[in-house]
Amino acid sequence: MTIPIFLSPALPSELLSYILDQHVFPTILIICSSKAEFLESVVEDIRTQPAKTTPNIVDLEEEHKSGEEHEEQHDEEPPHPSKPVNRGETDMKHALLSSPLSQIATSRHIRVVYTPTVTHLRAYLAVFSPKDSRVPAPPTSTHGMRHGKPRIILYGFLGLHRDTSEWSAQGISNTTATLVDLAHRLSWPALVIEPRSSITFEEILQEAVPILSGGARKLVPDFDEGAWSGRTVELGRILGRWVRFQRAQWDISDSHD
Repeated sequence: MTIPIFLSPALPSELLSYILDQHVFPTILIICSSKAEFLESVVEDIRTQPAKTTPNIVDLEEEHKSGEEHEEQHDEEPPHPSKPVNRGETDMKHALLSSPLSQIATSRHIRVVYTPTVTHLRAYLAVFSPKDSRVPAPPTSTHGMRHGKPRIILYGFLGLHRDTSEWSAQGISNTTATLVDLAHRLSWPALVIEPRSSITFEEILQEAVPILSGGARKLVPDFDEGAWSGRTVELGRILGRWVRFQRAQWDISDSHD
């Protein structure tokens, strides 16, 4: 039986770089948000990268909004006020924006789906079939084509459940069971990745959620300690019944920096 792997959180740029590097057709990337929200997070992520990988911020924003280039306007528009950027820094591009030929070739064969609600996600996982894809297969003669099994990659799985009636052991387990069933049916490895934030991997797994769907917070001063009405359980215990936990390569690299 194929057991999904819950990887440590990743930035949008880390996720995309990983997929472009490890992609095996017909891998599918399921973004658990709307397309607009995800693209906005990618833009913000790349904008706040260190100077060595900082792209031309104004160019990136213009491409995201209209896809048109206006070089004169770019030179006159000031950089984002929250992060001073000098002329030398803005000329440096993030690796995702360099667009080498291999990256362009790979991206054409990646299937990306956006599921803005838990209902959308469950329905998609329940009926998914690789045969329904309109994404073309890469040429069999492609040089250096990777071998291995395609993957099912979910990004933002927990965030999709949070602040909804499905934020519970019951709701999260129902969705995870659907993912496990799909991975078993296709014999594909499944990866679950959350967006990186100030919360550590361990803290995510230690968060308490109510056991049953529809639980409500108690009105107490110490809201962060929280207090859900009824019994609660840690996320790690819920997910541990269905998945294996693993630190990803981007997390290991950061810990050695």
